[in-house]
Amino acid sequence: MPKTLQTIVFSERIKKVSPVFCEIYDQASQAEQMQLLQVCGPGYRKSLEFLIKDYVSEVYPAEADKIKEMWLASCIEKYVTDANIKETATRAVWLGNDETHYVRKWEDKDLQDMKKLISLATYWIEAQKLTEELLQDMPVPKKK
Repeated sequence: MPKTLQTIVFSERIKKVSPVFCEIYDQASQAEQMQLLQVCGPGYRKSLEFLIKDYVSEVYPAEADKIKEMWLASCIEKYVTDANIKETATRAVWLGNDETHYVRKWEDKDLQDMKKLISLATYWIEAQKLTEELLQDMPVPKKK
């Protein structure tokens, strides 16, 4: 009997930052729901790469081509300035590497930990975007 798979829905802000992230993450989630546990981890890792590189390319549009060619860890180190995004994305990369390499470095961490870190990075990106919007809508009043 066919199983109905849950679709992951992201906020409009995140969809605007990286629609491909949303698509890849949802596909990885569907693979996980089908118990394709050897392929969903690399899928989540790939989704993270799109999220971070699309986000950073938006912040540094003149360097977008260079950003797309960089290793993800180098991109995070060089271009991500928000400490919360940097720390959660960096750790998600570590766990994502464990999902794609033969030998695991983080034996006590698993797919759920990586998903939590990606979720946190997404949360912090969304919070930053919302903050930018609100500050833009409410500039500091000029003194008379």
